[in-house]
Amino acid sequence: MHIEVDQSGKIEKMNVDTVLAFSDGKSAAVLIPAEVKRVCLQALRRGDRRKTAIVFRIFAAGLFLLLEDVLEEVTLVTIDQEYPGWEGDIKGVFLRLVWASGKRLEKERIVFHQVGRKSAAHFKAYGVYKGFQKADRILTAEEILALI
Repeated sequence: MHIEVDQSGKIEKMNVDTVLAFSDGKSAAVLIPAEVKRVCLQALRRGDRRKTAIVFRIFAAGLFLLLEDVLEEVTLVTIDQEYPGWEGDIKGVFLRLVWASGKRLEKERIVFHQVGRKSAAHFKAYGVYKGFQKADRILTAEEILALI
């Protein structure tokens, strides 16, 4: 299964919710409420990390929580280029989470490309972000912080 992943509502915008969604025949979306992002940022800043590094860690954790149930079926994951220059860091954190969970996913099966507005993943993410659809899961600060 080749899936595409898109985001609506940037993680670094602490006043809006963020939605991560995937699609390929089946689809799913996770919602990271703005308040959850603020709690995570505050908790992780205590560790003297820069905001940019915190943002990509939250993105990677959200990505893992979105995909954890379908990882065994995935042949290729195409992630929209939300954070140019940080793809290697995001991929590294994401893969460490995958491997720590006991699942297998080769690094070659994760690529970053422009997904585009006509992608089903974009429609799912945007639909949840705008309230036209419901998220399959609403993430908590505890879930995210436990991973990063």
